[in-house]
Amino acid sequence: MNRHWLAILAMLLCPWLLMGQTLFVVNSQSRTLSRIELTTDTVDNNFASLGNIPNKVLVTEDYLWVVNSGDNSLQKISTQTGATLANHFVAVSSNPWDAVYLDGYIYITGLMTSRLYKMDASSGAVLGYVTVGTAPGALLVFENKIYVCNTGNYMTNYAGSSVSVVNPASMEVIKTIPVHANPQSLAEYNGMIHVSSTGNWTDIEGKISVIDPSVDDVSHTIPLGGTPGRIWISPNGLAYVGDGEGYSLYRYDANDYSMLNPASNPLPFAASELIGNGSMLALLSPQWGENATLQILHPDLSSWKNFTVRMMPSDLKMLDQSSSNSDASQAPAILRIYPNPARIGSTIRIEGKESQNGSLEIFNVKGQKLASVPITRGLAELHTESFPSGMYFYRLNSPQGSASGKYILTR
Repeated sequence: MNRHWLAILAMLLCPWLLMGQTLFVVNSQSRTLSRIELTTDTVDNNFASLGNIPNKVLVTEDYLWVVNSGDNSLQKISTQTGATLANHFVAVSSNPWDAVYLDGYIYITGLMTSRLYKMDASSGAVLGYVTVGTAPGALLVFENKIYVCNTGNYMTNYAGSSVSVVNPASMEVIKTIPVHANPQSLAEYNGMIHVSSTGNWTDIEGKISVIDPSVDDVSHTIPLGGTPGRIWISPNGLAYVGDGEGYSLYRYDANDYSMLNPASNPLPFAASELIGNGSMLALLSPQWGENATLQILHPDLSSWKNFTVRMMPSDLKMLDQSSSNSDASQAPAILRIYPNPARIGSTIRIEGKESQNGSLEIFNVKGQKLASVPITRGLAELHTESFPSGMYFYRLNSPQGSASGKYILTR
């Protein structure tokens, strides 16, 4: 079996919930925050009113923190109501770009000041800063270190492109790692940090630099080409990379660094921002000058849902699945399929909670959906006369939660 199908099927085999099914979109031109509930298919494109030039949103347990670059501020918003609770000033002319949370503090990049700021999350007071590289943007926290993308000097083909490694306790730069031109996004997979660099938009194409954090040096380079931007890596190592201009979607294998869909053969989707989990992939197509489209795909990249958000989205985030507030996802569905293994021609019964309704999808080992079985009051039946012997996969979708697994048919 093709190993990339195995990666997709592995996602189906792992029991998963409809976790993180609350998505937030920063609509930069419309200056609003969209909230999308995938379990109910509801969209609130005016969930919160944002400040001047909203750029990124940080999602923590109880709050949303929107980086308003034009106001030089961090806007604190209730996750539950969308109400603005505070506006915390960062620094004069800092043009804050991105923010991450660690141990009660928020760390914010100042694009125009070449600084990383440390803010007390409770009081909003800026406690200090450290000078990093030129035009710092995206951030990542890994093993109590903060990795900062320094995009470099755009007037000289992004000279000085690097990643700064910062000790958050002492606010000191541990190391500066040179990377490819114009680094824009970071992601961690299997203990390695992947840096997506866009290039100079013309004659310097984009690449992925892979940093080994044990030595904080680049260990691999992946020449994807094109203008790669936002990166997200699935639990099984399929790395999806949005296009900096929003026109393409690239993919590579983060396990062996092989290119699956470089710029010369991109996936048939357009995305500027993307995020996912074990059960879905969310893609934002910017549709410049118009309202944008948020497309939700199944793990096999088949279409699931589409939503309309507002103009010029600049960020897409998912509610943390570990959140303890009322926005957290519900408890997992309880599902039992029996008999398993079963003989061809027998009737397989699916049993869940008495209140459970929804559908059960059946897949073959190629990831192709073969059937969709309705579940009513926790019960469903699947007749197997037309199925050959072998291994199959099931996926439950219901408002109460989600589950997946495999079953075997024998002669």
